[in-house]
Amino acid sequence: MKNIIFICTGNTCRSPMAEAIAKSLCKSKDINISSRGVFVYNSVPINEKAKEVLLNNNIDVPYHLSKPLTVAEFENADLILTMEKEHKNLLLQFNKTANINANKIFTLYEYVLNKDLDVSDPFGSDISTYSKCFDELYNLISQINFNKLLEENMIGIGSDHGGFHLKQEIIKYLEENNIPFKDYGTNSTEAVDYPVYAKKVANDVANGTLDKGILICGTGIGISIAANKVKGVRAALCHDVFSAKATREHNDANILAMGERVIGVGLALEIVKTFLNTPFSNDERHIRRINMIEE
Repeated sequence: MKNIIFICTGNTCRSPMAEAIAKSLCKSKDINISSRGVFVYNSVPINEKAKEVLLNNNIDVPYHLSKPLTVAEFENADLILTMEKEHKNLLLQFNKTANINANKIFTLYEYVLNKDLDVSDPFGSDISTYSKCFDELYNLISQINFNKLLEENMIGIGSDHGGFHLKQEIIKYLEENNIPFKDYGTNSTEAVDYPVYAKKVANDVANGTLDKGILICGTGIGISIAANKVKGVRAALCHDVFSAKATREHNDANILAMGERVIGVGLALEIVKTFLNTPFSNDERHIRRINMIEE
C-alpha cells in the first residue's frame, strides 16, 4: 500500500479538493490518498465553496474534517505533495527534528512539472476563484502517473548461500513494513557464486529498475567488491548504524552490503532501516566527490 498525502495550510480548501480529485482519478486499491494541514487547530468540515465546486464537477466529497499531519503519518507516507513552497519548507524543518526521509516531500508543481510555483489559494474568495483553483489542481493531478508510483522505491535483495538466512529475515522486515522488493536469490544454502547475485542486483540498480539494493554473503566483502564493478553502483559494506547513515548522507550509496557471519539479525535490521530511510545530503562537497568516483 502506497500513501499519498496532500498538504495545505488549514486542510479545508486546496488539500481536500486535491484529495477528492486524486481519488476520482486513481483507480488503484493499493494507493491510499489523504490530506492534512500544517496549521490546524480545530477540526472543521471542508469549505462550502470547495465542496460546491467539486460537486459541480461530478466529484464525490467524502466526509471530511481538517486534521494536522502527525509524525506517524509523516513516517508512513510514500509521497507528500504540498500546495506551496512554504508548506514544504515547514515540513523540511520538522524533518530535521524527526529524522524522516525528506526525499518524499515535493510541492505539487515541483513533482508534476518541475516548476517553482505555488497552487493559488482561493480562501476567502468567490466561487469563480475556487473554480479556477479546481481547474489548476485537476490539470496537475491528472498528470500524475499513479501506476508508476506503485513501481517506485523497489528494493532488490540478493545473497549467496552464506547470506541466505539473513536475506530471509530482511525479506520478512520488508514485507511487514510494506516495502516493495524483488528477491534475486539464491533460494537455499546450497553453495553458489556470490558475483552472480551481486551482478543481478547491481545491474538493475544501475539501470534504474531498482531504487536501492541489499546484498549479503558470509562477510559482505566479496559481494560488495563484485557489485562495485558495475558502473553507477556505490555499494557500501556496513556493519553498524552510523556507517549506514553516513554512507547514504555522504556517498549516496545505492547498495547496502552485509555479512551474515559478522552481525546478528537485530542489528542487521536496524542497519537496513537506517539505510533505506536516510536521504542523501545533496551537499555540494559530496556531490563533487561522487562525480569524481563516477569519472
